[in-house]
Amino acid sequence: MNDVRDSELNADVKRKQLAELFLKRSLGEVEQMRRGVPRLISGDMTTWQELRFNAQRISGTAQGLEFGVLGACAKELAALADERFAGAMLDAQFLLTVTSAIEMVAIELTQLLTEHH
Repeated sequence: MNDVRDSELNADVKRKQLAELFLKRSLGEVEQMRRGVPRLISGDMTTWQELRFNAQRISGTAQGLEFGVLGACAKELAALADERFAGAMLDAQFLLTVTSAIEMVAIELTQLLTEHH
């Protein structure tokens, strides 16, 4: 009986460690997205691809870790990148929406990291 409890406790500790690692890595990626905003504005497709890739990765992993709000925010950011690849114009409204989505992901990551400490 004790072995089962120890195993569950170890699994819980490992999940928390993986979640914290994911959150820290993702926050670093969001910081990279923030620094890349001038390149997004200029239409640099490599930067848009990086944004889409990171947003998709964050969304998928967040869903797996049951971070629903973070997953939804990152999914929306990935969808905006998809819109860009589908030909969305880089007008002020679209760019404001993208930068706001980046900030929403950052806010949620920061909140989750605070809760995990």
